[in-house]
Amino acid sequence: MTSPLHRLPEWLAIILAFFSGLLAFSNYFFDLPWLVTPTQFLLKTVVLVSAAALTLAAFNLARRHVQRARQKDVGSLLLIAGFIVAFIAGLLPGGFQTGLGGWLYQWLLAPGMAAIFALLPIFLAYALFRRLSVRDLGGFLLFVGMVIVLVGQIPSLASNFPVMAAFRHDLLIAPVAAAFRGVLLGLAVGALLAIFLKLFSHHKIGEES
Repeated sequence: MTSPLHRLPEWLAIILAFFSGLLAFSNYFFDLPWLVTPTQFLLKTVVLVSAAALTLAAFNLARRHVQRARQKDVGSLLLIAGFIVAFIAGLLPGGFQTGLGGWLYQWLLAPGMAAIFALLPIFLAYALFRRLSVRDLGGFLLFVGMVIVLVGQIPSLASNFPVMAAFRHDLLIAPVAAAFRGVLLGLAVGALLAIFLKLFSHHKIGEES
């Protein structure tokens, strides 16, 4: 039989997650001044914890690639060199606005991110075409809608065919935005219910034992 004190950290984590989610969820629906301060404190804490987790993950990634670099792995050597240069550039005065950091952002980071985001819709459309059945109505509408949004983003076509650009705008503003908000709302409610059910099941198991 497990001691109640052994599960105390798990209980505290579940209770803290439930009330934190409930607080942030309520702040978006109720205009109450006393909710603003604790919600802002909660969001700042989440940002700080996320930054610390990302920093630890970055150093853990560098540590693993150092071991591979000792075996003369070219990819690991380039990754470590880029990590060191970017880290030093971020510590210099001006950060990534001027100087070495600004040059890295303008000529390496920005074009690289633009290339990745430009290729991502093409790979996604190809994956949808391969994995979804176009004969299915839902898959067909999803594929056609994505193609319309992609084509509507092309500047020359948007200027020559304003009807297409307007349709793409209406598609993104009305149904897509509503569906996206519905998904986020469903995820938030589902997460709160899952935590509540986990609390209830733990309490019921503890009473039975």
